[in-house]
Amino acid sequence: MIFITADTHGELERLTDKKLKFIKKFDTLIVLGDFGFVWSGDKQQEKNLKKISKLPFKVLFIDGYNENFKALEQYPDTVYRGAQAKEIYPGQVYYIKRGEVLEIDDMKLLCFGGADDYIDDVFSDYPPSDADFERCNANMQRHGWKVDYILTHSPSGNINRFLNMDSFTFGKLFDYLDTVADKAEYKKWYFGFYHKDKYVSPKVQAVYTDVYKLGD
Repeated sequence: MIFITADTHGELERLTDKKLKFIKKFDTLIVLGDFGFVWSGDKQQEKNLKKISKLPFKVLFIDGYNENFKALEQYPDTVYRGAQAKEIYPGQVYYIKRGEVLEIDDMKLLCFGGADDYIDDVFSDYPPSDADFERCNANMQRHGWKVDYILTHSPSGNINRFLNMDSFTFGKLFDYLDTVADKAEYKKWYFGFYHKDKYVSPKVQAVYTDVYKLGD
C-alpha cells in the first residue's frame, strides 16, 4: 500500500512515531516536499537517515520549497519504479525528480515537486524550469496523459486561488499545473506546501501532518 504525508522538515518523529505502525513492510510512504532530512550533511543527518532506513517501509519524497538542492545533487542518480530519482539511502530512501511517473502497486503516480520562487530564501533558488515542464509533458505523453494520482508540493493555480490560502496566485508552476489539471485524467490530486490538512473536493486534498492512504 502507498501512504502520503507532507512537509516533515527534518522532524524525525514524524516518520518514526508509533502512530505509523499501521504502515507495514513492503508499504511505501511518500512525503510531498520539504522533506528536510537532506540538509546539513553533518553526522546528525546521517544518523537520522540511518534511522529512517531501518523503518519497515520505504520512504520516497519530492522536493518542496525549502530544500538544500546542492546537497540533493550529491547523491547518485538512479531509476526507481520507472522514475528518474536520487538514491538517498540504498534500497530504502529515494528522491523522485520533477515530472516523473512512478509505477507502484499497479498504479501510476505523477510526481512534481518544487514551488514558484517568490520568497527570499537561500535554499529556495531552484524553482521549476521549462526543462522540468518539458520532461513532465514527455512522461505524461508516454502514459497517454492518464495516471491514477497526482502528487505535488504546490497546488495548481486555480486551487490556490479557490482556497485563497496565499495572496500570491500567479507563477510559472501554478500556470503549468493548471494545464496539467485540465489535460490529465486522474483520480485524485494531493499537495503539500500550505501546512494544512484540508479536504478540498473529491479530487483534491491538501496534506500536512496527517497520513493518507492513496485512494481513501
